[in-house]
Amino acid sequence: DEAQYLRFYGSRGGKELLALLAHAYDSLPNLRIILTGSEVGLLHDFLGIGDYNSPLYGRAAGEVYIEPFELEVSREFLKAGFKEAGTDVPEEAIEHAVETLDGIPGWLVLFGVEYLRSGNFERALDRTLETARGLILGELRELERRTPRYVEILRGIALGYNRWSLLRDYLEVKGVRTPEPRLYELLKNLRKMGWIMEKNGTYQLMDPLTKIVLLD
Repeated sequence: DEAQYLRFYGSRGGKELLALLAHAYDSLPNLRIILTGSEVGLLHDFLGIGDYNSPLYGRAAGEVYIEPFELEVSREFLKAGFKEAGTDVPEEAIEHAVETLDGIPGWLVLFGVEYLRSGNFERALDRTLETARGLILGELRELERRTPRYVEILRGIALGYNRWSLLRDYLEVKGVRTPEPRLYELLKNLRKMGWIMEKNGTYQLMDPLTKIVLLD
């Protein structure tokens, strides 16, 4: 899990591990390797299946992307889970949870688990938001260690400065000097790390709870 961090292994950026995976792929036909990661772009870059310089170059691999659910899918996801657990949950509780947590599968699963533990909607949602807040804050601190510009860009998007020119002006007003090529690079990295997505010329936070944390 979170296999993109393997790129920090050793002095060669994880190349030793990639060589091990390539050996396993070629020599151990009964072994299946599953790598997961929330920073899908960085994981893809690390594996380098299409990069001639990567030990995994040319190896066949399947990819499964789990994107945020549409609202109706989120509702059905929770209903199916509670039904499987033999628990009857009021429709309004499911609706409120979906509106708050949007379509992030991980938070929906966490809410379901907390509800099954407590049987109390408010307590389950509060515990879910508390856990999510802690995880997101930890990830934001890690991101800030790379460069504080990342967090400032995310905060700008959360505030509604969601176009490239608006972000550029926002950073300038905040006194965070960022040359245009550097801003392009930072936005590209944030997309690769799964923090943002670009849709119809605007940038959006992938996880709506990130906005709550950033603006709290």
